[in-house]
Amino acid sequence: MRVYLLSTAIALAALALGLWTTEAALTGAAPISIDRLGPWRAPARGGGEDDPYAHARVERSGEIPLGLGEGLRLTAQVDSEGRALNAACLYRVGPRAPLARYWTLEAMDDDGFPIENAAQRYVLRSSEILREPDGGFWVWVSARAHAGDWLPIGASGGFALTMRLYDPALTGLAAGADSAAAPRIERMRCG
Repeated sequence: MRVYLLSTAIALAALALGLWTTEAALTGAAPISIDRLGPWRAPARGGGEDDPYAHARVERSGEIPLGLGEGLRLTAQVDSEGRALNAACLYRVGPRAPLARYWTLEAMDDDGFPIENAAQRYVLRSSEILREPDGGFWVWVSARAHAGDWLPIGASGGFALTMRLYDPALTGLAAGADSAAAPRIERMRCG
């Protein structure tokens, strides 16, 4: 009887561990097939069609992914200091982005959908933002309206930022890009 109970406990623990690691791989919580660029994360570009986790993430999200030559999706759930993004705070994103013909920046909820907001503004495009004389930019992310390029977010809870690079100069993050190529996400104040 004791052997049976021990075997059952081990089998249940193995099943729980297997389910947890699968969930972590599909949601990006585990560092499987993920490249980092400062606070930004992107699917590794080397897996191609042989990467079962990439296929599973696409099937799960229902999103049509950008092809290798079309673009790259970067996602940040933390600021440049590693703190979780919080809707009660004011952030500024900038002053540069990786080289790409065109890019977009949007705020996403925990399920990966654009955040509803009173301004009905869901995305900022590189073609419509204000630029500094040196080409730099600053995008303000907050629940309250802000002067300049403002990306509104919901009034409470966590969120993520997604930057899509179209026709990027980077073919893969591991191919020499460093953190200086990505926008910083600076928390200015909370409350």
